Amino acid sequence: MASGFKNKAKAVWAFIKRKAIRVFKYLKEAKMEWIIIVSVFAFDLIAKSLVENFLDYDYTVPLIPYFLNARKVHNYSAAFGSSFLRDWFGDIGARIFFCVFAVAASVAFILVLIRNKGKSRVFRVAVALFVAGAMGNCIDRMVLGYVRDFIEFEYFGMTIGGRKTWAYIFNIADVALVTGVLLIVFYFLVLYRDNDSKKIEFSIDTEPGQDDVAAEAESDVSESDGPYNSEDVGAEEPQETFDADVGGE
Repeated sequence: MASGFKNKAKAVWAFIKRKAIRVFKYLKEAKMEWIIIVSVFAFDLIAKSLVENFLDYDYTVPLIPYFLNARKVHNYSAAFGSSFLRDWFGDIGARIFFCVFAVAASVAFILVLIRNKGKSRVFRVAVALFVAGAMGNCIDRMVLGYVRDFIEFEYFGMTIGGRKTWAYIFNIADVALVTGVLLIVFYFLVLYRDNDSKKIEFSIDTEPGQDDVAAEAESDVSESDGPYNSEDVGAEEPQETFDADVGGE
């Protein structure tokens, strides 16, 4: 009984150790993903802090006339103002749900990144954007209890649907989230099969057989022994002497 439990504990520890080593190796090699995650995450938090400190609540500052405004609002709901979870679980429940979901989704997508290390760059960029956006809004919900939104678009001075601006005010994290999701959909709809077939063809065409490996090994050995093999040098000397004698005659 005790030995069986001990063996299971060792197996679990070995599994955790293998995964930890794999994650550590990935973290050292995944420079592109880290640059995207850190850059988007930092840019989002800096922009939110500037808006929070220098704009009054619900005050609009035109950045590009009739097109882009900065308007500070606090979003207590999910992305883009949806509020059904808040109606179901209440303010505290929705806040906890959003945080748990964001952390779980980020962990899951980081594991996906690890498994797809070195594969499609589009997919890796998409997942990195998703993780950065999820964590950016998660920090707001955990610390403040709401998300700081500030990006507002206008309809170039026109009124559409009784509004002169978009119905949604969002932030940089939302842009990263939506862009990541769209890129993931684009990858699986357009690029996934092509990439897989190319990888399969490449592996079939370039995978060396046993004969090729043996021939390559023999060639390596012969090249390394070529000019420095005493037997070969000795065999060549009589031929050179014979040629010289013939030339002299």
